[in-house]
Amino acid sequence: MGRLIEVQHAQDLPTTLTISVGDMLIFGATGGHVHSGAEVVEILGSFVRGVLGDNGQIFSPMGAPNRVLFLAHHPGRASIDVVTGDPWHAPKTTALTITVEP
Repeated sequence: MGRLIEVQHAQDLPTTLTISVGDMLIFGATGGHVHSGAEVVEILGSFVRGVLGDNGQIFSPMGAPNRVLFLAHHPGRASIDVVTGDPWHAPKTTALTITVEP
């Protein structure tokens, strides 16, 4: 069974992270990119977090995306970037090597 792994601060991680096939990484970030290993790890996209209100309405803040999702599909290695900070004025990119085990 895959795990849902939430990472709030990508810049505090070691440069290499080992996960398993089926795991999903959720970064508190504004963007990301897969440099190599796209068959190993897929970026699902950048999203704005939302919550469901009592009346069934969905609420989300205005502004830049605040979550980025990556999904581990196959064993191997991938190189990704995670972008944090203000995407228009002060973005910070953190490079990570993801090792995916069976």
